[in-house]
This record gives sequence, structure tokens and C-alpha cells, in this order.
Amino acid sequence: MRTTLKRGIGRSRGATPNGRAAVPASRLTAVSRYLQPQPRARYLRGSGLFFGRVLLVICVIGGGIAGGLSLWGHDALGHTKAHSIDVKRSQRWLSTPELNQPVIALIVGFDQRAGIEHTDVSRSDTLMLLRADPLPDGDKALRNISLLSFPRDLRVPLYCPGRSPVTGKINAAFSLCGAEGSLLTVKELTGLPINYVIKVNFRGFTQIVSKVGGVWVDVDHRYFNDNSGGYDRYATIDLQPGYQKLSGSKALDYVRYRHGDSDLYRIARQQAFIRAFKERVTQLSLVDMPRIVRVMTDNVEVGKNGGGSLSATTLYSYAKLISGLPSGHFFQARIDDVTQSASSSDLIASDETLRAAIEKFAAPDVSVIARAADANGVARAKKPSAPTPEETTVLVLNGSNVEGLARDTSYGLAQRGYQTVETANGQAANVPGPDLWHTIVYYDPAQARALRAAEEVAKLFGDAETKSITPAIARLANGAMVIAALGQTFDGILPPIRAREVVPERQPPKTTINPELTRPYLRYLRRKLPFRLEVPTIVENSSSLAHISGVRRYKLDRKHKAVRITFQLGYGGFDYWGIQETDWADAPVLAGSHFSRRIHRRDFDFYYSGAHLHMVVLRENGATYWVVNSLTDKLSNETMIAIAKGLRPLPQ
Repeated sequence: MRTTLKRGIGRSRGATPNGRAAVPASRLTAVSRYLQPQPRARYLRGSGLFFGRVLLVICVIGGGIAGGLSLWGHDALGHTKAHSIDVKRSQRWLSTPELNQPVIALIVGFDQRAGIEHTDVSRSDTLMLLRADPLPDGDKALRNISLLSFPRDLRVPLYCPGRSPVTGKINAAFSLCGAEGSLLTVKELTGLPINYVIKVNFRGFTQIVSKVGGVWVDVDHRYFNDNSGGYDRYATIDLQPGYQKLSGSKALDYVRYRHGDSDLYRIARQQAFIRAFKERVTQLSLVDMPRIVRVMTDNVEVGKNGGGSLSATTLYSYAKLISGLPSGHFFQARIDDVTQSASSSDLIASDETLRAAIEKFAAPDVSVIARAADANGVARAKKPSAPTPEETTVLVLNGSNVEGLARDTSYGLAQRGYQTVETANGQAANVPGPDLWHTIVYYDPAQARALRAAEEVAKLFGDAETKSITPAIARLANGAMVIAALGQTFDGILPPIRAREVVPERQPPKTTINPELTRPYLRYLRRKLPFRLEVPTIVENSSSLAHISGVRRYKLDRKHKAVRITFQLGYGGFDYWGIQETDWADAPVLAGSHFSRRIHRRDFDFYYSGAHLHMVVLRENGATYWVVNSLTDKLSNETMIAIAKGLRPLPQ
């Protein structure tokens, strides 16, 4: 990947970024003190930006408007209905959502600046799919939300109505025929039914972030580009590493930046911002919502099959899903193993890579975090009370007049890992007696855990009920633990296969003992800090201290101070990881840890992103010490844990 960020810009020259004296450069070149600047209002500049947070605002707003919708919500929703030509045309290609079934929305982000009317000639800045799986009330543990971002430069076939497909960058579909082109291109690429298309104008992005009071984000490293001399066409950015509150303009700089690394890291920054934004908006109260909606209604339009605006009931149902989402059920799928074309700036992903990302998005594995924690020794996974599909024998009988229904359903269950059997003595696979209206799942009480197995199988058929096996059914069972008798209300469609995400095999941590890498800097910075610093005695073995702002002391806000240590993986790479030390014990990012464990009389919290450990937090001495993985989680889980366990208090 090309990089245009010039080396050496902003490097320490013996003074800290705020102009105060520092250790001479000859002794320490990676240490700085920094006071986080107060947010300044700036106008949106340049083109491009990211959209995901706006979408999440839509969902979370639903929870806020539940009480006050009768006063102002209906009018606000009316303003979001499709009004541009391309979104209206795209509505004919959308599928109607089904009750208690997953819904998928395509978000198309673009930039419309003042005085520009024909935005369809430009390319979309970002494309993202969002999937919300509500599931029936009895299956709350399986509810989830997943996201899938497409790199702007991904080379794919582009589709427009009435035209032959052409190959190009995926964001060029918007310039061919607007949101309709983006929708058709993504539908053909993924094969997924899409229920909504949401077109987002980023003109209001800074306003929305400002309305929520800014967003707390963990910035992985120093971002700097200065256009004051007029020599660089890339956007100005000036961000120090560390956990900090970003104003609307700073947030815009962060999520759209990609000129020092690549579009893949840009997507990772966008996904990190979504997580942080979700934390922020879930803290908002009802009184905050109207002013946010006023900004959104001027910058968002939603297309749906049949036209019109979203109903208050629909929006509220999605908001309930957000508010009641279990911890760890917010998934962000990535297209991995993307390579750059040798002859252009296009990015190329194999069919296998795309298929894997789409499957992870369409059927996220809700068990992966528990399994990863079990593999890491962080928490022991609970043994399921029901037999696994591999332990369950199933016979399928046809209780309706649909030919081949039992055969096809038996094949579908086998694909999901169930051990399917045929009827005893080759008898016809039909339910004895009259046809059934609803599906019944029988179980053999003589077999251990058969009832729980039947309850799990019944979930695959929606309105199915479970019953103990009858003599007539037993004569066909052929020893099966469970017998699924299909009724007329079953349409033959089983839920999507939920592939189990692969948990990385346990491996030795890739670390080295090197406390002197940071100890001199921490000794210098410990003055005037209200908490005790800790030295990372163990670091990842290819890491070096980031040359720019490698260690910095700064104020998080008026009450709390912090130190950030930034490490760079390898030599000259784009991956950075860090250690945050602060007296802020209840920072927003620390809410909702997945697991807590006491190790050698020290308290640790563990935060996962899918199968990868993204953050480990040590709580002691009245402070918190965070080991934060890189944007793309390059450090192994074992390495993360070893680094956290290697933190040692700096002698007073």
C-alpha cells in the first residue's frame, strides 16, 4: 500500500507538542506531555466520510423516542422517507421484512457540500451492510447485530438497470446510477436479500457528533498532516495517541483518514468509532433525542419496499433490539486477505474470502467469545445442557401434502450437523393419520437429554411444539432421539446455518522481557500524577516504541489524567498497540467487559472482539491500566494476556 504521510513530520525536537520543555532529544525522543485541546467548532471540509454511526443513531433514537414519539416522532420519521430519484428507484429491488426474521440494511454514505446539487456524479464514500436479528422473545441469547464494510477500492462487477455489468471499484457504482447502482451491486455480490437502503449525507456528521457531546475514542497512534503550506491535497489531521473525546470535526478527521496506511485500516477505524459511538448514544436521555433527530432528518433518507416512511412501531422494535442486546452480540465482520492489484489501486478479494466474510455477517457465531475465553483460560465455557447437533439423531416425517418436504428438510438438518436417520424397515416417511397444521417435534424420554434436544430442534421450525413420542411415531423412529413431524405451516425454509467461527489455537505468547524500553520515560512523567504508574516489563517481541509521541502524559478531562504508551509492530508498519494508564476507573469504554478474573491477587477485565482479545484492563492502586490491541487485532490473545500480567508498579 502506498503511503503519502511524510516521515519526520511532527517529530520531537526537544519540546513537547504544547511547547513546554521536555527531556533533551538526545536522551528521550519518544516522550511528550500533552493537554487535550478543548473542542473547536469547524466546518466540514473536503469530501468523503463514514456513515455507520449515523445508522446506529437511527436505531438508538428509536429507544429515545418511545415515550415522546406522539409529540414529534411521526413528523421526524416522515422526513426520512425516500425523496431523491435514485433512492426511489432502488425501492423496487428491496425485500419486505418478515416478522421475527433478520433485516438487512445497506447504508450508502456520500458527501454533499453547499451549492452542489448533482451528487450522483461522485462516488460513494462508504458502503456498509447492517443486519439485525431480533428472533422470537424466547431466543434473546441469540439476538445479534452485525456489520460488514466494503473497501472503497474493492474491484467487483458493477450493476445498473438496463446496462451490462462492468468491472470497477465498488464505490463507482454510486456514480453510475446512484444508490440504485450501489444496491444492485451489493445484492449481486453477496446474494443477500436487502430490506432497506439508507442514504446518508455526511454534511450533518459533525453536527450529530457535537449534539451528543462528542465521542470518547481510543486513538491508536499519532495522526498528523498539515496543509497550511498548500503542498498536500490530503486532509489536515492532528490527533495525539490515547483515549480522548473527539469533537465532530476531529471525529470526521479520524474516520475518513486513510492516506498514511490504507482503506483497510480506514475501515477498522470506522468500526472502532461505531463501537465508541454506540457506547455514547446509549447513555443519552429522552430529552437529548429531539435535537439529534432534527439534524438527522436533513441528512438521512430511508428507502423501503413499497415506499413511504418507517413506522414508529418498526423503529421502536429495532430500538428494543439495540437496548436489550446481550453483551458481546454486536459483531463486525471484515473482508480479510485483500491484496492490491499490481497494475492499479484496486483491491482484490478472492471468492473464498468474500464468501467467508458474508457468512460471518449473515450468521454470526454468538458462542465465539465464550469459546475464545475458554481457550485462553480466561473463563471456563459452560457446558451446554442440550446435546450438540452432532450428538442428536433426528428422523424427519412429512405431516403435510408437500412432496419431498421431509427429504429436503432432513438434508438441511444434516448440513447443520444433525445425525439424520431413515424410518424403520424402509417405511414411508409420513406422519401416521391426518395431516398436521403445526410442526410437532417428538422426543424419546428413554434417551438422556432428549427433551432438551427436541427443544433445540423445535427452534428451527418457528411455531413447533414438543411432545413425548407416541406409539405410532415410535414404530417409525428407528432409534432416533428426536422426530420432527412437519406441519403445513412450515414453508420448508430453515434458519441460516450459523457457522462456528474458528477460535485461534492456543499458542505461546510472542513476547520479550524489556522493562527498560519504557521505564526511563515513565520515571520522568510520574511527577504530578495522582496515581501510581506501572511499567510494562513484557512487550510483544517485534515492537518498538513509537517515534512520535511514544509516551505522553495528558489530561483526559478536568478531573482525570492519563499516560499513553504507544508501540509500533514490526519496522515501519501500520499497526500500533498501546497501554493506557489513568485514574479514571469508570471511563465509558470500560463498561461491559466480557469476563473478569482474579490472577495472582490482581483483578483483570477482558474485552473481546469476536475471537480476538482486544483489551485487557488491570485494576489496582486506585487506577486502571489498559493493554489495547492494534486496530486489526494483530497481537495474539496469549500475547495480550502476557503483557497485562507483566505490568509492574513503578517504584515510588
